[in-house]
Amino acid sequence: MRSGENRRRKGYRLKLLQDLPKNPRYSILLEPVWAIPGTIVLFYAPLYMKEAGLSDIEIGLINSVNLYFAFIFQLFAGSITNKLGRKRTTLIFDLLAWSVPMFIWAFSQNFWLFLIAYLLNATSKFVTVAFNCLIIEDVEEHKRSKVFAILNMIITGAGVLTPIAGVVIADYGIVPTLASIYFVGGILMTAMFFIRNRYTDETEVGKELMGLHSKTRVLQSLGSSLRLFGKSFYKRRLFPIILITVLSNLILQLNFFQVIFFKEQLKFDDRVISFIPVVTAVTVMLLYLVIIPRLKRRSEEKYVGFSIVLSTAGAILFLLIPVGNIGMLFLTLIVLAAGNFILQTYRDSLLMNRLGTHEKADMFSAVQTVMTLTAIPSGYLTGLLYHHNPTLLFSVILGLYVVLMVIMFFLPDPQKHSQVLETYKNM
Repeated sequence: MRSGENRRRKGYRLKLLQDLPKNPRYSILLEPVWAIPGTIVLFYAPLYMKEAGLSDIEIGLINSVNLYFAFIFQLFAGSITNKLGRKRTTLIFDLLAWSVPMFIWAFSQNFWLFLIAYLLNATSKFVTVAFNCLIIEDVEEHKRSKVFAILNMIITGAGVLTPIAGVVIADYGIVPTLASIYFVGGILMTAMFFIRNRYTDETEVGKELMGLHSKTRVLQSLGSSLRLFGKSFYKRRLFPIILITVLSNLILQLNFFQVIFFKEQLKFDDRVISFIPVVTAVTVMLLYLVIIPRLKRRSEEKYVGFSIVLSTAGAILFLLIPVGNIGMLFLTLIVLAAGNFILQTYRDSLLMNRLGTHEKADMFSAVQTVMTLTAIPSGYLTGLLYHHNPTLLFSVILGLYVVLMVIMFFLPDPQKHSQVLETYKNM
């Protein structure tokens, strides 16, 4: 019975991925190795820093410095990705942005060690561009939302293991538990990065651009990508999508203190907090596996608009959670999880599909640069706002969702376009 059930599960996984090319297929299969330790440590990172003795202002300052250097690195991400290739860039900067910092975090007990680790982690901006191109460029356009959805589901789904960490934290404390997870996670991630590099190939577009950029200086390539991005502001069909991407990322940055708010202001203990990612994970899995397949096929623009409305409703509910009310907490988490999952999945797919074939790395890097630039002051300001009035911080988040609702009315008609930008040959 058990062997038959295992074969059915394996068959389902293969069926789910069999229509995808090699790069996204292996990346999806290996993603849990990063997602499981990564999700746990990122969720508890603010509390870990708090327990290590850092103040709200210091935590916010580290976040801002991380974002500032991320902005600098992001400027060069597209040109480096085109020069070195998607595959090589992903490996180099995964090791630099995750493997090394994970080991530093494991032994961090003061402001300066945390700062060094977060500075190295800022190089993950190179990975964001290179990895997205690596897994998407050889995939048919209508299947790209599926790739993003599965990856988002895996990352969110890894949250089901946080209660285990919560139980251990309750018995042994946050610092020793998280330090162990950082260390073991660093080993697992490093192994995964090399294995994924072994089983993925450079994309066809990547090979072509490596040839074109082999003798191009990085600064020259940077100038070309910035000029290309500047033209996007005059593209009526592309600008609202970029704006939604940038502002929704800013909201993500402002939510950094959410777990601290749950513990300090709403008085939930560590065991309840450990179940927050579980509620999010179950919601996302039900959405992807049960609800979304039964919905009528609609345009990505429609799903983005619906997700913004849902997220706004969740932000309102967030401000209404009574102290210690677990039922209201979980209801709010369900609404927010549904809205954020749909938004991230279809927003990313929509953006990648609207960028020209040869411009993806440069344009995606430029969009990420603007995202980082707007987020730079958010870390420090988030710390200040939370220190002054925690509720005010989440009121600002609600205000940004309202702005997104206004922008969604300017999303282009999906019936009237194919790709927004021309190729380099037409520039």
